[in-house]
Amino acid sequence: MAIGILDSAIFADMFGTAAMRAVFGDRGLLARMTEVEAALARAQARLGMIPDAAAAAISEAATAVINHPESLDLERLKRETETVGYPVLPLVRQLAERAGEGGRYLHWGATTQDIMDTAAVLQMRAGLALLEADLTAVRGHLADLARRHRDTPMAGRTHLQHALPITFGYKAAVWLSALDRHAERLRQLRPRVLVVQFGGAAGTLASLGPGAEVIASRTELARELDLGDPAITWHVARDSIAETVQALALLAGSLGKIAYDVMLMSATEFGEAAEPFVAGRG
Repeated sequence: MAIGILDSAIFADMFGTAAMRAVFGDRGLLARMTEVEAALARAQARLGMIPDAAAAAISEAATAVINHPESLDLERLKRETETVGYPVLPLVRQLAERAGEGGRYLHWGATTQDIMDTAAVLQMRAGLALLEADLTAVRGHLADLARRHRDTPMAGRTHLQHALPITFGYKAAVWLSALDRHAERLRQLRPRVLVVQFGGAAGTLASLGPGAEVIASRTELARELDLGDPAITWHVARDSIAETVQALALLAGSLGKIAYDVMLMSATEFGEAAEPFVAGRG
């Protein structure tokens, strides 16, 4: 029996979608961490920091895991993660074994949080894309409602008491205006949150030694993953993550307001709105 709503076979699709669960589930996380490790190897090979052959072997091993995450020894990964506390090192061990001699260059100069943070950013990018697609669809429906009912009168209310008349189209337009602002917020936060994290131990990249290619390796990693290159390491500055959560909370609040309005309008005493009939629904 599931102990969480999102894991429930009964309730999961009422509180989420299969696509979003795939993005943030275990397999999605392992695939994104593997993607980051392979991208790092390719970026470092371009800069001459590791052999090209090693990067090719790492990329080949990573592609196999990304396409078939079930090919990993998940029981071993679970066991080692419980020992270490994080899944990165256990994953690196299995990837390195698959990459053969080139595996010794896997995770070169990186630290656990580099991989986990960048993988989380890739997950957020995919999650935001799903949300923005749904938000665009909802805004389209509300715009259509506003146009079709621009002249449909209804009572305006103050504290649920009748006030001046309004139109249902106007009410729908108010809902739409909030969602338009949320769409803008999601666009604006992307450059701040969708950035790579690569700083090595303590965030200074000192583990890679001196040289311009050390700083360039972060830029190359960002390019490889099509992410932004931050001005400085952010692994101890989580404001962009918090900003994303807050933007989603604001969006959820506006969606809740629409739902509450529709519920009140559907009350028997008002009868201003109704859902289509569905057999078996109370």
